[in-house]
Amino acid sequence: MAEGRPVHAASRIPPNNLEAEQSILGSMLLNEKCVYEAMEALREEDFYQQQHRDIFRVMSELMEEGVSVDLVTVSQKLEQAGRMRMGGLEYLSQLTTVVPSVANLKHYINIVQQKSALRKLIDASMTAADESYKGEEDADAIIGRAGDAIYRIALKNSHSSVVHIKEALQESYVKISEAMKAQDGMMGIPTGFPYMDQMLSGFQGTQLIIVAGRPGMGKTSFAMNIVEHIGLVKNIPCLVFSLEMSADQLATRMLCSEARIDSQLTRSGKMGATEITKLAEAMKVLSNAPIYIDDSATITVTEMLAKARRMQKQSGLGLIAIDYLQLLQGTGRAESRQQEVAQITRSLKIMAKELNVPIMLLSQLSRASEKREKKTRYPMLSDLRESGAIEQDADVVIFLHREDYYPEDKTPENAGKARIIIAKQRSGPTGAIAMQWQGEYTKYMETDYIHDDEEAPEY
Repeated sequence: MAEGRPVHAASRIPPNNLEAEQSILGSMLLNEKCVYEAMEALREEDFYQQQHRDIFRVMSELMEEGVSVDLVTVSQKLEQAGRMRMGGLEYLSQLTTVVPSVANLKHYINIVQQKSALRKLIDASMTAADESYKGEEDADAIIGRAGDAIYRIALKNSHSSVVHIKEALQESYVKISEAMKAQDGMMGIPTGFPYMDQMLSGFQGTQLIIVAGRPGMGKTSFAMNIVEHIGLVKNIPCLVFSLEMSADQLATRMLCSEARIDSQLTRSGKMGATEITKLAEAMKVLSNAPIYIDDSATITVTEMLAKARRMQKQSGLGLIAIDYLQLLQGTGRAESRQQEVAQITRSLKIMAKELNVPIMLLSQLSRASEKREKKTRYPMLSDLRESGAIEQDADVVIFLHREDYYPEDKTPENAGKARIIIAKQRSGPTGAIAMQWQGEYTKYMETDYIHDDEEAPEY
């Protein structure tokens, strides 16, 4: 082979460290505490050598059966399973003598985890390369699967999430103290809707918040009202993924909302000096807001995570808004759209936890509410389209309902009359809030709580 030419991957030995693997198994044979620590951090496939995998698997089985792990029990279990190799007992004995120190177990585990992650990364890369050479699918589908595979490797290689309750209590106390110090008493980020903020205590990190409604209810406008408040008033960075509308269309909506100008005037170009002045002032204010928009029509959750991570490191990140769920694409391997949606919502919930920011996900509702009688026409959790996983993964579900949405209800007294319904909240009350929809400004305004005697739906 010519000097400087790369060696083909097939001729290379995959990353491994047999000494670290031996030290882990030897520590487990010597110390019961090491057994539990290794079992929590590692899986059978993390070991490179098959003999080491067999020994670790047997140790796992013994632990599940409540049997102590030692030379005798492990060798007996290996023989019963037909996994004892020639000289196996002697090799087991040697494992206990090659351990430099059981006190360094965490270091050995870290080495094996890193080597395992590298091997998995190589496998994912080779799979992507093979699929690319075949050319049977679009590049976007292959990129999406490769990204998802790498994302899963990163998640599995993360540190243990088990903490003593003392640590959890301290973190909880800090959050409560911060809420007490805040003038508005919010544990999370205020949305600009005071009644809703009181019920939700603001949007909080790690939450997946579903905002749902029928087409034309104003979901995008409602979401952008929240983004505008958080970004403009609170100066907290917001990242918007708009799969339906372009960045300039969203910007126009925010301009009209901030300037209080009829959006129809901007579309027709029939504006006077007053409107132009208001627009210029609103543009000056909004230009300084930390609001970022990605209007990629086709984007995966993995790509969203990569962009959100980059922004979080560069400028910080307080909220992610996604418009909307039904346009999101999964990995392409799901057997049905229901399974694909379940994968998407689960990935978004994991993403919210990893980034520690609230994710506001817009979603359409089915036509079921339109088929119900007027008094029972308010949306229900069962109306969420395509998958029950949406309700399951969501921390908060908010429905938008406009009284004048239906043709038979378009009366002068119903004009602009609306409500937001908090149908689900993991750690707080549910209920409804009266709203006023100002369509010309693409803006929602709160008016009051919906009281019990106003036929509010029960959740």
